[in-house]
Amino acid sequence: MAEPDRRRALRRTAGLSALAGGLALIASTFLGWITTPMQSGGTTSISGWGTISGGSELVDGVNLNTLMAGMGSYRPAVPVVIVGAVTVIPALVLAVTGPGARPRRIVGAILVVCGAMATAWSLVKVIAPGDALGVLPEGEHAPGFGPMLATAAGLVILAAGVVAVLGLLDPPERAVPRGIQPKR
Repeated sequence: MAEPDRRRALRRTAGLSALAGGLALIASTFLGWITTPMQSGGTTSISGWGTISGGSELVDGVNLNTLMAGMGSYRPAVPVVIVGAVTVIPALVLAVTGPGARPRRIVGAILVVCGAMATAWSLVKVIAPGDALGVLPEGEHAPGFGPMLATAAGLVILAAGVVAVLGLLDPPERAVPRGIQPKR
């Protein structure tokens, strides 16, 4: 494979990887962000938007924010979905731009910032998932799959951005032929 074709494939791969990461960020918000064991067996999960699932029929499908009746709000997915939506545009730009388009470093910098923000926020939620507005007793809950997926997606976006910022996706500089130079 020739060098420009290889770089074009690498650029598309990086752009599509960042796009997949952005879409995975958005999808992760609908997964469980906190899980807790039930006394009767099984687990209950609370999504990034506060929807309770997997528990008893009394609360299955109910939103935690509705149950709190204005006493607070549990929506840890808001920053993640915003970063995911912002990531989609530069990822598409990176994937579809032609071989002559240059300032990929701006697109890469946006991806680096988005990837770092998503990774940091979701990693905090993996390490310390919170207590869902004080509803869950201390020590009886664990992080769900949502923040773990968001952390992985953030790392993918971050990697794609770093590759673009480092200039690994730029086409090689064309050598200018010297030719015959006039005397001075």
